[in-house]
Amino acid sequence: MPPGKRRPKRAHERPKKIPPQCSAVTRSYNACKNRATILRARGGLPVCWAHRKLGLTVAFCQAAVPGGNRKCLKKIPWTEIQLCFEHIDFALPCYILRLPVELRQHIFSYILDEYQSSYAKFYTYFTFRKVACLNRQIFEDATDVLYRNLVCDIYLSGKVVYILGRTCHSIQPGSWQRFKQITFRFDISGDISSREPILENVKLIASHLRDSNLIKLNVCLGSYYFWYNYSRSVEVISNSLSLYLDAFRPVGRVREPSVVICPRLQDRSNEIELWMKSRSNDTKSTAMAMEWRRYYEEWTENLKRGCREDGA
Repeated sequence: MPPGKRRPKRAHERPKKIPPQCSAVTRSYNACKNRATILRARGGLPVCWAHRKLGLTVAFCQAAVPGGNRKCLKKIPWTEIQLCFEHIDFALPCYILRLPVELRQHIFSYILDEYQSSYAKFYTYFTFRKVACLNRQIFEDATDVLYRNLVCDIYLSGKVVYILGRTCHSIQPGSWQRFKQITFRFDISGDISSREPILENVKLIASHLRDSNLIKLNVCLGSYYFWYNYSRSVEVISNSLSLYLDAFRPVGRVREPSVVICPRLQDRSNEIELWMKSRSNDTKSTAMAMEWRRYYEEWTENLKRGCREDGA
């Protein structure tokens, strides 16, 4: 520039800085299109005049940046999504799934404690999953905790089936399959015509429980023969036991299977064997009691085998 010539005024002016966009969010969770006119203190977010009264809590975008093991960490107003508008379609990592299964279930036991204590015992169809809106893995963990200590009571009488006290005209898959403790109650003193419907229903229920890992399977048998004091009752019961219990073999994964008399005569695991021996002292009754003992040990071993194979 020639000496003595003054520099233009515009040359001394710095380029005007464009204010950042407002960090507030509209009601439809869209970014505010206004420019920020108020700059918050350090750690705050810039907002426009319309959103000046919003007490925005600062959060950081948790989206993983492609091409590197780092996060976006852009400052955004706090929301449950915690994603900036650039990464709004990204899927957030699920941190709870990184925890061990035992720790996750321990957390769920606290969360579901109140829900479990007030749980309505009736026949439902996966309503908990619809209410919880969870992904499949968290759903499996939570339902395992929820149904572990609840007992599903199934009563069979002829063609009628009662699940959790409600009459079921057809046995369909439902939340009853999620229970870890199941009790069956039915009478075995009827003739062949009354046995067939019970056996068919037991086989159908067992087919629905084929892939379940049950903690307890309790079979409660009722019959007026248990109260008769003669050897004929031992023979009738002995012939009926294997017929009914074989229907439970498809379940295959039970930690603690048991068969008891209902109502209980003795609070012992071998009460049926003791009942057979107490009805008569003849050789035939003793032989049937020993045969029942062998069958019962083999039956329980067969149901437990699936649990041991899974744990191996």
